[in-house]
Amino acid sequence: MSTGTYAYVAVKASLHASDSAVFGLNEDEVVALVKRFESYKKEVINGILLKATPMQVINALGQLGYRVVGTTGEAEIVWTLQRDI
Repeated sequence: MSTGTYAYVAVKASLHASDSAVFGLNEDEVVALVKRFESYKKEVINGILLKATPMQVINALGQLGYRVVGTTGEAEIVWTLQRDI
C-alpha cells in the first residue's frame, strides 16, 4: 500500500449528458480544462460546469495525472479521481 500524498477531484454527470460538473480543482487545473473545453460556467458551488461529456473530462484529467479510484450512482454518476502530489 502506498504512503504518498494525494489530491482528489470529483466529476458528476450522466453518461448521456453533454456537460459535466467538476469539483476540487486547483486554479491551474481549472485553467488547463477551460483552455481545452472553452465553454464553462462557475455556477456550480465549489466547482465548474464544463460543456463536455464526462468521458472527455475524465480523459482530460487523466492527462493531468489523475486516475479514477471510485464511482457511485446510476442515472447520475460521481467519479472520484486521484493524483499524486
